[in-house]
Amino acid sequence: MGPNKTAPSKPSQLKVSTRRVAAMWATCVVIGAGLGWALRAVSEWAASVDGMPLRDWISVLAKVPDPYGTVLCVLLGMAFGAEVARRTLKDSVAVSVKPDLVIWRAGKQTRRIARAEISAVYLDGVDDLVFLGTDTGELARANNNLDEDAVKETFLRHGYPFFDADPHLEQYMRWVEDLPELSATANALLKARQKALEENAADDAAELRADLAKLGVIVRQNDDRQFYRLVAKPATAEGGAAPADKVPA
Repeated sequence: MGPNKTAPSKPSQLKVSTRRVAAMWATCVVIGAGLGWALRAVSEWAASVDGMPLRDWISVLAKVPDPYGTVLCVLLGMAFGAEVARRTLKDSVAVSVKPDLVIWRAGKQTRRIARAEISAVYLDGVDDLVFLGTDTGELARANNNLDEDAVKETFLRHGYPFFDADPHLEQYMRWVEDLPELSATANALLKARQKALEENAADDAAELRADLAKLGVIVRQNDDRQFYRLVAKPATAEGGAAPADKVPA
């Protein structure tokens, strides 16, 4: 979708709404309380299982008499839920949008991106807000807890090229090990990221995605399958390369 030609001069601020923050905290704390109650219900059994993670701690909890044991487990579950909410929200993106500049903040990171550098803005699913440069490489990517409709309306109103999905989606190809058109470094990073995805190591997967972007390899995944595209148009290998599966929409 193209930009709006009549962009306002006053900057707009995009940040996580108070309602969404409250909902996140409430949801995580309530789920944590439920997990704590469930832990209390199975604590005696769990304490008897050899090799159970945190078995010593669970044994201590199992010995606390009710109602104190149940209250303690519920409180521990609530504390766990609160920590999940805190970690989720601490890296939430906040964006100041002007007709000629975007100031992007996520956690302790701050990035100023000139409008002239941006070729596309889009939401990657509901998880990430992504800015692409004029070479189609990723300028910035951050966990998105913003209201999707507000993001779209704000960027279009300020004249930015906002898209409902990655505008280069058709260029992605399925990654398999040791592709000849990729460097040994890129293949190694993709292999490491594949392992991180399979182990649900989200932080490692995000770090490896950023490392790949520095090499001009843009990556996305569908479940545990990785798909990639190159910022610079790849040279055709002698004899041609076998066609790769396209990424699902």
